Amino acid sequence: MRFALCAYVILSIGSIVFYSCVEHDLGTGAQPHPVDCTDVEAISYNDDVKAVITANCLLPDCHGSASGIPNWGNLSELQDHTDEIQRRITLPDTDPDKMPRTGSITQEERETIYCWIEQGAQDN
Repeated sequence: MRFALCAYVILSIGSIVFYSCVEHDLGTGAQPHPVDCTDVEAISYNDDVKAVITANCLLPDCHGSASGIPNWGNLSELQDHTDEIQRRITLPDTDPDKMPRTGSITQEERETIYCWIEQGAQDN
């Protein structure tokens, strides 16, 4: 009897842990945003990327004036966080770590930032 109760408790806890670690939102917002830079021409920071960053990231309480958050208005800070930027802009819209936190960027804007980073995140 005691063994059966222990086995039941262990299976119950295991089921709860397993269920809580699975992505349950399988709707349209749950898919990551893939980016393919294969046929993308050279991207300019000044002509292409800067406008996307300014419009979507340099907002109040975000990457321009908020304390403790990297300032994306500073090119060197963008260059220091390239892996994190690529990861966060391609996360599913339902992921709490996705960027931007409020609103969203278009696939074209996502590709502009992502592929600029793939091209070396140059000051051009």
